[in-house]
Amino acid sequence: MYKILTYLIISFIPFVLHAQDRCGTNKLWNYNTIKNPELIDVKHDLESKISNFLKRKSANSNEYYIPVVVHVLYNTENELISENQILSQIQVLNDDFRRDNADAINTPAEFLNIASDTKINFCLAKRTPNNDTTLGITYTSTDIESFSLYDNRIFLDSLGGKNIWDPSKFLNIYVCNLSNALGFSSFPGGSTHRDGVVINYTNFGTTGNIETPYDKGRTATHEIGHWLNLFHIWGDNNCGSDMVDDTPVQESANYGCPSHPSISCQNNGDMFQNYMDYTNDICMNLFTEGQKERMHATLNIERTEVSNQASCELPYEDVGIIENIFPKNNEIVCGSNLDIITSVYNFSEKGVENFVVSYQLDNQETIVTQWNEILNPNQSVELNLGNINASVGIHQLKIYTSLPNNYRDLNMNNDTLIIDFEVKNGTVLNVEILADNYGDEISWNITDEFGQISFEDDSLASNELYQNQLCLDNNICYTFSIFDEQDDGICCDFGNGYFSLNNQLFSGNYDDQLNIDLCQLISVNDYKDENLHIYPNPSKGEINIESNNIIHQLNLYDIDGKLVFQSEMNSKYTRLNLNNINTGIYILESKTEKEINYNKLIINQ
Repeated sequence: MYKILTYLIISFIPFVLHAQDRCGTNKLWNYNTIKNPELIDVKHDLESKISNFLKRKSANSNEYYIPVVVHVLYNTENELISENQILSQIQVLNDDFRRDNADAINTPAEFLNIASDTKINFCLAKRTPNNDTTLGITYTSTDIESFSLYDNRIFLDSLGGKNIWDPSKFLNIYVCNLSNALGFSSFPGGSTHRDGVVINYTNFGTTGNIETPYDKGRTATHEIGHWLNLFHIWGDNNCGSDMVDDTPVQESANYGCPSHPSISCQNNGDMFQNYMDYTNDICMNLFTEGQKERMHATLNIERTEVSNQASCELPYEDVGIIENIFPKNNEIVCGSNLDIITSVYNFSEKGVENFVVSYQLDNQETIVTQWNEILNPNQSVELNLGNINASVGIHQLKIYTSLPNNYRDLNMNNDTLIIDFEVKNGTVLNVEILADNYGDEISWNITDEFGQISFEDDSLASNELYQNQLCLDNNICYTFSIFDEQDDGICCDFGNGYFSLNNQLFSGNYDDQLNIDLCQLISVNDYKDENLHIYPNPSKGEINIESNNIIHQLNLYDIDGKLVFQSEMNSKYTRLNLNNINTGIYILESKTEKEINYNKLIINQ
């Protein structure tokens, strides 16, 4: 019965009802609109959005999982309902909203084609808003003997009730001695301070201290329908509209258990079996497809965050920093411009879908990065957090993770890493050495122009690759020296060693010592040979060589130091055909009238 939306504001008379209403939601709504007329505009705006949503809707197979917290307010022992009674109510909600209710067989044949599995599920929350473990139940002893429909004390610790959990993320159900209604609910869009459902303790669940004829848990089903923006099936008007097009127009509320068909408003029979009517619990058994679509629209427009299956699971999120890739602790960094690169590890037993990584340099503004991809359990991801400009001197970098899956991290001990590093005005030198079979014979150092050793190492392991990144002062010239105690270099009779400086490859074929003048041989700024250009590199066999100086001889060595190609020439340019050379890494030695250069050449046939 879909008609133009109208609101009938019923005059509110502030007196205590002498009997409990089946539902107090509309009386509360009318009362609130008198106090806050802007709620009417809020409601109209929501209805307009729902209408637009339903016009463009497509087939929706989505399931929704709504975490529930049940707040029990008790003044007497009878009001202290058991966990079993609460669990029985959660079961009813799942049965009714998923159409797994045993009495679904009582739905009249003419309504079967529209009787709906709404695909909405409920669970007792297993985590609090602060991500602590919970049973999804709170118990509060109160001095208040009974609460009324208009009683804000229900929702406040300080007034004898219980503070509401974040209603955008939880369905709050209050169970108490309610004096003037079996239950009531908030509609979407109202005050967040009392956005929940309240049920009288004798009409909650199917076991324990309950009273007929409202003893099958349908009061909560009905009120949660309101919480998801369903109206009473008769539209709270004589032959009114509930804004759903597949429910029959009916004259008014039905009570008890009418016989079907119960005809009104020229229909073929009221749908008094609908959960949004007022019949006895035992006579209710369905929502319709139209009601399902309206609830889904509400979950996509207004209650967008409340469906969260993770809140139905025990907290598990533990994401932390295992290391900072760059800069590392106590590292000397060349140059003031640097990228912050860190490694984040998921210590959890399950994957996380998002988390936040933040960093702060010294006392500067904190920079925040949001990660929105799945990180599987016991895996890490390397993140570039951005570029910073750090002045020359000592700095402290603080990096920390937070909010995995938008929850508090369970283990904050691994969330934060503090890095101390120093920035120098220099140039990076990457040193790479592959030792031969006798690594203990090999050592190297770098001396400055005054003969002082700036860097050195004599702990190379046999047949293992050594890599280091050093920072050289731009204002000083350096010499790189590599030594071999047995005067046989690091290739070729006893292994396949080599070394490279900033990716420029040098043969390991030397005697006891080889010295590289870093200022004369190549520019310390980038260690690239600007006088020689080799292309393409890698090559499939044919390469071009251009030089600023006349080349007299080209020698090509394999990684073992064996000469595999030699060419005499007297030119600044040549084109070589190396199609007979096997795929591999080679060292190209070029001799000019001024210098000898070594370059790495990759052949990929």
